[in-house]
Amino acid sequence: MYFVNLLYVNHINTPAWIICLIAMSFSIAVALLGLLIFRKLLPDSLNKANNDFISLSLSTVGLFSSVLISLIVVNTWNFYTSVEQIVNQEAHAVEDFYRSAQGMTEPTKSLLMNDVKKYMEVVIKEEWPKMNSNQPIGDKGRLILLDSYDTLLKFKTHDPVVSRIHSKAIDQLSTLFDARRDRILSTKEHIPMVIWLVMFLSAFLTVGVSYLYTAETFTMHMISTGFITASLSATLFLIVIFAHPYQGSMRIEPDTFINFQQQNFK
Repeated sequence: MYFVNLLYVNHINTPAWIICLIAMSFSIAVALLGLLIFRKLLPDSLNKANNDFISLSLSTVGLFSSVLISLIVVNTWNFYTSVEQIVNQEAHAVEDFYRSAQGMTEPTKSLLMNDVKKYMEVVIKEEWPKMNSNQPIGDKGRLILLDSYDTLLKFKTHDPVVSRIHSKAIDQLSTLFDARRDRILSTKEHIPMVIWLVMFLSAFLTVGVSYLYTAETFTMHMISTGFITASLSATLFLIVIFAHPYQGSMRIEPDTFINFQQQNFK
């Protein structure tokens, strides 16, 4: 699954279902090969009289594995959806700040609107490709927002209406800073290696215990082992998808940013 992880992250235009089929096929092949080796090395360990005990063990291990992996799937799905919300919140914060900038007087108005335009260009054309390839984003976008902040701090007016707009713009810019920080932090959150290790260990034990079960025919034994392996590998692949919201074919795109840019900077 580690190589499947790399394949999914580094081949962002390859459909997820193709990589999922590759992962399932490879896992099934390895599991069936292990079953063949097990029957060759330990033929005397197979006894139908032990099936009741093996069924109990398989149920126990399978339950632990399914509950553990299911909880992690739900957790990573929640992370994936939270990242979508973070992206939308930043895009909305940019739009809100842009609307407030339109209410400012010249030359501050032009300076702020130009900063928003530059920020959108940086996010869409520079930062997002780096996020897709899991590279450091850099500080260019933050520096643009700092320029806007300096512009607002230098602004002076005696007009009460413009003064309220100015205060609101500062608050909205602070919200934008927070949203940007949340997006950058979301690119650095990954499933700890120890959790991957526990998941693989539980899946390995589930498949391993199934080797001990004695079916009527070897063909039926292979089919049942294949089904168990396929379900486990497909579930683990879901975790790979949800744990990488900015990579792979299921990645989150900057659609809200692009829509705003097309509507306001044609």
